[in-house]
Amino acid sequence: MQTKLFRLTVLNALLLSGFATAETAPAASEPVADSAELETIYITAEAQAKQQLGSSLITKQDLQRMPVTNDISEIVSKMPGVTLSTNSPGGARGNKRQIDIRAMGPENTLILIDGKSVRSRNAERYGRGGVRNTRGDSNWVPPEMIEKIEVLRGPAAARYGSGAMGGVVNIRTKSITREFHGSVGTYIEQPQSGTGQGATRRANFIVSGPIVQDTLGFRLYGSLNKTSPDDFDINNSVNTGTALSAGREGVRNRDIAGRLQWDISPTQRLIFDASYSRQGNIYNGDTQSSNVLVPAVRNVAFPLIGSETARLYRQSYTLTHRGNWEWGDLESYISFDKTVNSRLPEGLLGSTEGAYNSTTGFSDSILKNYRFGSRADLPLGRHTLTVGAEGGRSVLDDAASMKQTMQTYGNIPWLASTGRSGKGSQNDFAIYVEDNISLNQGRTFLTPGLRWDYNTAFGSNFSPSFNFSHALNDNWRIKGGIARAFKAPNLYQTQPNYMLTNASHGCPIDEHNRWDNPNAQNNSATGGTGAGNDQRPTNPYLNSRPGGFDWGRACYFVGNKDIKPETSINKEIGFEFNKDGYLASLAYFHNDYRNRIIDNGEFVTTIDAPPSGYDRDVRRTNNRADINIWRNYTATNVYQWGNRGKAVLAGFEGNVTLPLIRDKLNFSTNFTYFHRNEEKFYGNPVSIVPKYTINSALNWQITPEWDLNATYTRYGRQKTGSRPTRFIDVYYEDGGSKLKEHELGSYGVFGLNVGYNWKDTVSLRAGVNNLFDKTILRTAGTARTYNERRRSFFFNARYSF
Repeated sequence: MQTKLFRLTVLNALLLSGFATAETAPAASEPVADSAELETIYITAEAQAKQQLGSSLITKQDLQRMPVTNDISEIVSKMPGVTLSTNSPGGARGNKRQIDIRAMGPENTLILIDGKSVRSRNAERYGRGGVRNTRGDSNWVPPEMIEKIEVLRGPAAARYGSGAMGGVVNIRTKSITREFHGSVGTYIEQPQSGTGQGATRRANFIVSGPIVQDTLGFRLYGSLNKTSPDDFDINNSVNTGTALSAGREGVRNRDIAGRLQWDISPTQRLIFDASYSRQGNIYNGDTQSSNVLVPAVRNVAFPLIGSETARLYRQSYTLTHRGNWEWGDLESYISFDKTVNSRLPEGLLGSTEGAYNSTTGFSDSILKNYRFGSRADLPLGRHTLTVGAEGGRSVLDDAASMKQTMQTYGNIPWLASTGRSGKGSQNDFAIYVEDNISLNQGRTFLTPGLRWDYNTAFGSNFSPSFNFSHALNDNWRIKGGIARAFKAPNLYQTQPNYMLTNASHGCPIDEHNRWDNPNAQNNSATGGTGAGNDQRPTNPYLNSRPGGFDWGRACYFVGNKDIKPETSINKEIGFEFNKDGYLASLAYFHNDYRNRIIDNGEFVTTIDAPPSGYDRDVRRTNNRADINIWRNYTATNVYQWGNRGKAVLAGFEGNVTLPLIRDKLNFSTNFTYFHRNEEKFYGNPVSIVPKYTINSALNWQITPEWDLNATYTRYGRQKTGSRPTRFIDVYYEDGGSKLKEHELGSYGVFGLNVGYNWKDTVSLRAGVNNLFDKTILRTAGTARTYNERRRSFFFNARYSF
């Protein structure tokens, strides 16, 4: 009988919605505040995953006690295993750091809103080294509209598919209320005078209630936010020459979102969500290479300072059905979202890549995502089986990023020099199954799982997983897991028309630029022309030297439609203690990151440059003899994006919560420590992240109305890589490294705030960030890849009705 029931329920699940998603909104079992609840009495694999060691929960009370300035990444980064970094190991775009879980990089952190994936950052061009000029996808929901944030790390996140190799951040918005309620609020942050930092102003509202009592309800929210940019010269004192690292760029946010919820019956619910957001920057001189003072860059960048050079428009529509049946729960959805990335044209060549090259002529990169999915949770005695599927199509059109020409360095035979299409697409489909098995009267849970993905970019991928939890006694529990996670190549990496160019300065150091490679012999050049003590034409460092590198090589990097997905074997194990409000945990994690996709992943060929070559002066800083070195480009290496890299990320996470005075005074702290952070091809860090991070908070509920909160975050040292990856990083005479291992020492940041709440109607909060004004100025070419926000004061007010 049980077998027959199982077959029937699976068949129903398949027929009703074309299968389910691992990226769905909460299971029907999750409580919805002040609204009709769909009842459940079993624990699903998803719910069990949220109890694993690699999980954290940020509540709306946490967001009220620790208000964020503009982006929830500020508070998510205070969770174990979470830091902020750029996707580039060199720290480019350092003041646009994004959520990075277990140092796997922001591109391996999957952002969800109400369980649906958000991938708008994919509308931004993906450059060399993995650089995107983006803030990521953590800023589409105003903080005041969030009910809670779920953070999953490691094996527990693998069930969500592509992009979750590091982890998942699931933003749950506030639910529809049974009675009419609403609120209006404002947030003001003012930096201390003289810091050169931009201020923030925000206003928002939310209204919710019934249209037809107990049948049809609505929710509507909106927000306006402006964060002014840092002063253009905020980092002048620590930068020299033509290097100038910009401070934080300004941003204007406008968000509005609505929801209709139809409770068809006590067990059936239909939800329609629609949202629209606009994000526009306020430019302050930031470039990908921190070279705004170079004349060719400066002439365009300076007139743009203070203006809007990039605009993101995002619209999203989702229809969700949730139902309770006698055999279990079923949730299904269809969704569409569109992101328009409208910005001024950027360079695609060498050091000008990512720098604006015109003050006019906005172009649009348009990304469309079509998604569907369904999931069934089936109680079968000791087993709770989850089966489902998801699928979709992503379409990108970015003609502006396909405009790099080939006149200077030679033509790639199979690629048009101009007029290349910017259209690309991927289709994907996945089926998955998980079984949450309860043993020993609920003291032991085993959760095996298997996910199969098919993607038109690479074919099939299998992701097995296994998680467990065992109670040693009433207070101690051991937990662990192992999973194979993956990430599909993005729409730039797989676009054959996408091409970037570098002169030899920016070309990779590898076997294809050695003199002993017969395809790289380039000995026909004669001396260039120039002034100074260049010793021409008998310069011994001109072009290639026997046994040395060939300095006369330019290089192209093109997209590759035949790339394998990145994969990672994620493991963790640890323990948890829980008694009378006292909590503690310690976990070890280990990620084997494989098939990393890098821009020089595959060498394709060497082509001849135009007969005249192209003379260029080499800076003296790249040779020990202090002479001008001239080269003549006569050949160009062609690379394509490919799977070449491996890496290991490993460390420890833990937390402690102490109720010093029950319901009055609470202390909590968590830590993350990395003992391995290394990519194996060059031996450099995968991400520039602190060696350790400690986040502590002391919360004092003085009276029912008043509370006081003190926070402290300690960051361990941060180091850059010391192994050269490009010619610009070595001496031309012998290939010796001119890189030094730069280090940002350990430092700490304090915060303090006080709040007042009158009958849950009026709430006020004021505080100071970075109480002791710790200053970190961004410095080009070092581990100081960002500006630490200096002392600022904030005020938050909300009226609820």
